[in-house]
Amino acid sequence: MPRSRINIAESNDEQGVAVFEEDIKPKSRRSSAIVDSDSEDGDDDDDAVRMFSSQAPEMSQDIRPARDTEKSNLLNLGEEAREKVLTDLLRLCLFKALAGQPINRSDCAKEAGLTDSRISNAAFEEVNIRLRNIFDFELKRIPAWMERMKNIPNRFKDRYYAINVLEDDSDNGAHSKTIHSIHKSAAVEKGLLMVVLALTYCKGEPTNDGSRWILDKDLYHLLHKIDENIHPDPPVPGLKRNRGTENKDGGEGMTPDVDIVLARFVDMDYLIREKATKQLMDVCSNAEDTSFFFCMGPRAVMEIGRRQVIYFCAEILDEEPDPTMLAELEHTEGVEDVPMTA
Repeated sequence: MPRSRINIAESNDEQGVAVFEEDIKPKSRRSSAIVDSDSEDGDDDDDAVRMFSSQAPEMSQDIRPARDTEKSNLLNLGEEAREKVLTDLLRLCLFKALAGQPINRSDCAKEAGLTDSRISNAAFEEVNIRLRNIFDFELKRIPAWMERMKNIPNRFKDRYYAINVLEDDSDNGAHSKTIHSIHKSAAVEKGLLMVVLALTYCKGEPTNDGSRWILDKDLYHLLHKIDENIHPDPPVPGLKRNRGTENKDGGEGMTPDVDIVLARFVDMDYLIREKATKQLMDVCSNAEDTSFFFCMGPRAVMEIGRRQVIYFCAEILDEEPDPTMLAELEHTEGVEDVPMTA
């Protein structure tokens, strides 16, 4: 049984890294130089952890500001009614944040009893203050450059994301390690997320709006080359497939069920999955009417960032970050708004 090589960040599997290096060779418009790195020994060491540098996430936007009239309307509700609405909205936002779900502004307002749209912005503004002061979460909107993307669905423009703004007070990232290393399966899933984002961004077809889209069959083909336990083709609607395979040759965890995990990444907005459109088919000649495309989603951009993905790929390749790709970021970073505290 082939060994799972998905958990790159927690493995010293030289063969797995070599396959991944080959698969993230940049496409056209990017540097394609590869520098091979030699390991000091060829033995697997389950205690060895490959460390990566940390880059600041992308700049997001503040939530929609409340007008003075909206604040007055909220105050006019009366203390008891106002506190009930704010408490319900706060709990709803907090539960969605802990579940990794996006916060649909209009839907959450209605669910919390905010039937008057003239006070929703003021209510979210007050809830945002409480989230920050009590839980170190902060509601943010997607970056400005994403709002300008031609192929982004309108639903993302009405969503907020609860971002963890608690700063790590140690040099070794103890806080981040604690919250992200509770379960080994979660660590494997986050490793898969970085691999998928790297393949999507490095092998995806570039567009003029700063986004890159990869065909679903190309993504599955690349993942299969990294781990043979992963199906080489995307799922066919209505056809049930086997789950991931346990790793019986040593190492940690298992090959995850990529179909399910990718769907979860889409639900959490780490990825955008869209059916082929004329614009997307223009940038990918082998796409069909029934094809689907993947792109980095708002949550991945805000929590991880394109720059982090570029540096992640560069360190896997043991080379300097691609200057062409970094230069392309400046084209969109210039229109972004408020820096996000990591």
